[in-house]
Amino acid sequence: MNSKMMRYISRTSQEPTPEERAQRIAKAVRKQSTEVKENWEQLKTRASYWQKQVEKALEKLQELQKALDDLEAHVITAEGVHTDWQPVGDLLIDSLQDHIDKTTG
Repeated sequence: MNSKMMRYISRTSQEPTPEERAQRIAKAVRKQSTEVKENWEQLKTRASYWQKQVEKALEKLQELQKALDDLEAHVITAEGVHTDWQPVGDLLIDSLQDHIDKTTG
């Protein structure tokens, strides 16, 4: 065997050359980089989905708040009307229909 062949054989049975190690490291880094990119895209997709869900929930809560505000206004109005009512025992039979009309109208 010539010396060139001996160096090749001895190198293949030993540790990889610096160039081979660098290539392996570069390959591993590219693989990890690809995995990180894929995970990042998945995270962005999930975050977008959750953002939409939060926005829907917020809209529903705002609608509920408006309905509660409207109900509160009606209750305040009704309480104001109620305080003007005369006790039933004090009503005259002749004015009963007027009181009924005020209450329902």
